[in-house]
Amino acid sequence: MDLLLWYLRLVRSRSQGKMLAEQGLIRSNGHRVVKAHHAVRCGDVLTVPQGTRVLVLQIDQLPWRRGPLAEAMACYSEPGERQAMG
Repeated sequence: MDLLLWYLRLVRSRSQGKMLAEQGLIRSNGHRVVKAHHAVRCGDVLTVPQGTRVLVLQIDQLPWRRGPLAEAMACYSEPGERQAMG
C-alpha cells in the first residue's frame, strides 16, 4: 500500500504512505487498511485522505515505477468517471 501510494504520487514519501496506512486512514474496498504492506489489486477502490479532501480512486492498472504524473494518473480513475463515460 505504501509503495503504491508513492508510485501514484498521492504521498511525497513511502514513510508518509506507511503512516497513513498504519493510522487506519485509508480504506480499500470499504475496509480499513491498518498495515503498510496491504495488497492492492486491479479493480480495488481506495479511499485516501489528501489534505482537506478525500480521494476515491479505482485502480485500473498497477504501476511498476514512480514515473511522471501523467503516467501515475493513467493507473487509476474516479469511479464516477467510468459511469459517466458509459
